[in-house]
Amino acid sequence: MDKIELRTERLLLRAPSPSDVEAITAACQDPEIQRRIPIPVPYTRSDAERYVTIYSDSGWASGKSCTWAITIADEFVGAIGLDGIGSEQATIGYWLAVSSRGRGLLTEAAQAVVEFGFARPPTGLGLIRIEWHAYAGNVASARVARRVGFHFEGTLRLGAVGRYAREDDWVAGILAEDGQSSPVWAILP
Repeated sequence: MDKIELRTERLLLRAPSPSDVEAITAACQDPEIQRRIPIPVPYTRSDAERYVTIYSDSGWASGKSCTWAITIADEFVGAIGLDGIGSEQATIGYWLAVSSRGRGLLTEAAQAVVEFGFARPPTGLGLIRIEWHAYAGNVASARVARRVGFHFEGTLRLGAVGRYAREDDWVAGILAEDGQSSPVWAILP
């Protein structure tokens, strides 16, 4: 699959590039990212270089994943992607550097990715379902998913492998037919 750029009001989503390595390395020093995202700890420059190589080329080429660098004025601020693409479904994942949180950027990026996922080819993937997963307790990620329209589907008890042990896994889904809504999630205040 060809790499696709997505634009929003404030963001450009593009494939990760070598120019992002320093910013990725710096962002991945954040203890919250290390807690919530399965990345190596300690996270080194070579880890960021490997990430760019894998997610900039291999996933796109295979058609199994689409990963975008979230950028503002060409400054890397986070990453978002669709993984496990197949059988008209995929799983969304995302993270944002601490300095860029609290401004709605991740919600804006996630909305663009979901719209791309559901758009019919050739402008999108033609998916029917997109799933979201997070370790139970990741309220910030859950809020983004809810704002985009995901419906909370439950907790998979010890359904995810965390850094130190198995953890409960929250799961939500959105269907192409769901439209724009912000459903009630019992787990969120």
